[in-house]
Amino acid sequence: MNNISRKIGNGLNKISVTLWNRFMKFKDDISGLGTVEVVLLVAVLVALALLFKTFITRYANNMIDNIESKTEEALADW
Repeated sequence: MNNISRKIGNGLNKISVTLWNRFMKFKDDISGLGTVEVVLLVAVLVALALLFKTFITRYANNMIDNIESKTEEALADW
């Protein structure tokens, strides 16, 4: 049974290494990246930011308020 599990482990390791190598080659290959794709991606990100503007603003303000209150608490104890 140990020999079978070793063969399976080696096979999975080879598959994961192969997938990782393919991913790294794909990540570094920018031959198909054009101006239109970049402009569309930026447009989608801007549209999402505008759609969720109030949520993002409220979330950021809450985070800043929490940081300020925690800092005041920490400095008050010091």
